Amino acid sequence: MNRKVLCVDDEDSILKGMHLHLSREFDLSTATSGEQGLKTFREEGPFAVVVGDMRMPGMDGTEMLKQIKDLDPKVKTILLTGHADFEVGGADLLQSGQLYRIFTKPCAPAKLKSTIETGIREYNAPDEEPEQEVHY
Repeated sequence: MNRKVLCVDDEDSILKGMHLHLSREFDLSTATSGEQGLKTFREEGPFAVVVGDMRMPGMDGTEMLKQIKDLDPKVKTILLTGHADFEVGGADLLQSGQLYRIFTKPCAPAKLKSTIETGIREYNAPDEEPEQEVHY
């Protein structure tokens, strides 16, 4: 079972907190920018879940998660954002299926951990059988 999780945030203190709360239960990797997150995803993947911050210098979280989803449509992507940031593009991505979940900061570690666990289960679930074509 793939339990690999990638967390991307430009704030070192946020990444340290994620490492503290998540590394015992998940195979955790971190990156400090959207560009680095995309590179880590390509080089160290596949990841079951990717958590990205909305506001980062250079490539923002929505663009990074969209590109990651294009590389692996099955990956579960979670965007962490401030309430005002949500309107910038997160709602459209959530509705289009590009995002698995959006959480506002600060996010309770237990809530994030539970959502990652659910995402991992869904990522690792067997694909549904395609519907049988009916011929008359």
